[in-house]
Amino acid sequence: MRSGAVLEALSEHYRVSALVASIYPALDGEQFLRERCHRVEFVPASSNSQDAIRKAGEAYQHESFDTVHVFRLAAVPFAKPYFKGIEPRPALHLDLDDIESKANRRLAGVYRSSGDEPMARRAEMLAQRSLLLESAAFQLFDRVYVCSESDRQQLAERCRAEIRVLKNAVRLPDLVRPPKDDATFGFLFVGTLGYYPNKDAVRFFCTQVLPLIRQQAPKPFIVRIVGSGHSEDLLDLNAADVKVIGPVAQVGPWYEASHAVIVPVRTGGGTRIKILEAFSYLRPVISTTVGAEGIDATPNRHVLIADTPEAFASECVRLMCDSQLAQKLVENASSLVAESYSVAALKQIVSAD
Repeated sequence: MRSGAVLEALSEHYRVSALVASIYPALDGEQFLRERCHRVEFVPASSNSQDAIRKAGEAYQHESFDTVHVFRLAAVPFAKPYFKGIEPRPALHLDLDDIESKANRRLAGVYRSSGDEPMARRAEMLAQRSLLLESAAFQLFDRVYVCSESDRQQLAERCRAEIRVLKNAVRLPDLVRPPKDDATFGFLFVGTLGYYPNKDAVRFFCTQVLPLIRQQAPKPFIVRIVGSGHSEDLLDLNAADVKVIGPVAQVGPWYEASHAVIVPVRTGGGTRIKILEAFSYLRPVISTTVGAEGIDATPNRHVLIADTPEAFASECVRLMCDSQLAQKLVENASSLVAESYSVAALKQIVSAD
């Protein structure tokens, strides 16, 4: 979502050629790219990384560029043919949607607290690898984009490049319906369920928070969990008041069917687009501190913050009982996302560059 918003903003002011490397699971975005780019080339997945990098270099071998904008550290090797040994060298911009070394260190802590020492060691190894890759990139690139002021401050001492904040952005829905006045209160979690921080968040909520809500809830409620990549073990969480929905064609109807959004995330990095998306759909949010990190949202004004199972359950019940609080949060959060985290706001920043 971030890369798409940034690409759209760039394409309105510059002639953009896209090089798409198959690093992550593919999404059906080819039409979006072709509508906004002068040219689009795809590098197919390969078991031989050097072969993939060679093919990347051949895609635009007869063209030169004024700026090379790279999204995430993993894409740096595929971009090197377009600036390594080339004179005059193009301006090099690196877009980091999170600080991967920090995210992996946090992940190691969550694995360790859950008793999974092998995965904790693996995450620590990835954190160290990411730290080395970041250090090398910070010496190479002229400009680094980060998604929050807190990330900028954390990188300031490590990075010789110019660091700019380019906040994450969401598209504001054309039409948002208020929640139905149902007897059953609906909680919603949205996220890629194959991504461990989201999977951990769902398990944390269902095993540690949900039993406390059941004891305190003033009315019936339902928790819906939406997202692709869910594993079979998450289906074990299904209960009378919990439904693991899995992948959906559109998230809009699920927001409209819900009264509040939960973000019980305990690890990860960057800023949670899921919170911004909930703001745009006019739904109040209960989040952990980590979940709301990097977003300029004030507790009890834009979002409810809780980090322990007891506090998270208490805030969920508080929201179930107080419709005026829910409305206040929605109004404030809606203004915040429109002013600072919409695609229109991002385009203004890029156009002023």
